[in-house]
Amino acid sequence: MVLIPVQVHGEDLNRRRETAMYRPRRLAAALLVLLPLTAAAQIGPPPRPTATRPVVAPQPTPTPLPTPVQPAPVDSLSGQMAPVRSSAQTQQQLRTHPIQSKGPSQPTPMQGPAVQGKVYDRHGRIIPGARQVSPNRVLDTRNGRYYDSIPSGDGQQIKP
Repeated sequence: MVLIPVQVHGEDLNRRRETAMYRPRRLAAALLVLLPLTAAAQIGPPPRPTATRPVVAPQPTPTPLPTPVQPAPVDSLSGQMAPVRSSAQTQQQLRTHPIQSKGPSQPTPMQGPAVQGKVYDRHGRIIPGARQVSPNRVLDTRNGRYYDSIPSGDGQQIKP
């Protein structure tokens, strides 16, 4: 007796479902294998910046020459070297000859805040409490709104 495999009606359909079920897993496994390879391909030494642009070296700055040592001052009358003064001698000289004073310093008069120009509404009436906040800009403090303005006589007028 010879057994011949006979395909049952739903058997092929079940096999297709099994392979379809494993497809996302296979895709995810393939991506996980390829991810380190693509990352390794991008890691490497960066290109040299001078590979595409010409190099211009800065001009060397000249080093300043050292200042020569000044000789000690010579007393013009005797031709001898003048003595160097110490801080104690300077302090003693200040005690005997104090610095001349011209009296107490004069207080400067206090200046008040700058006088704000008047602000006029569209019809030419003064708006109380409004102030200019910048050139051609006015703040109405009563309602907190900013308006565009134009210079007008001794103040600003809100644009019509």
